[in-house]
Amino acid sequence: MAKFLDTTGISYHLHQIINNANDKLILVSPYLKINDRIKTDLEDKDKFKINIRLVYGKVELQPAE
Repeated sequence: MAKFLDTTGISYHLHQIINNANDKLILVSPYLKINDRIKTDLEDKDKFKINIRLVYGKVELQPAE
């Protein structure tokens, strides 16, 4: 059965996916808009030299991000 998630559910599961990555992490999304919590999670994984790839179509980020 399909499971539909709201914004909170998506953030929770994305947080779990990022934190459980041990070797590499590939995230694919049609849009890219990163909240502070996810950004911190990705920065933490980068410190451990985890191979991170982001594949996206449209960007909703500010130039500094």
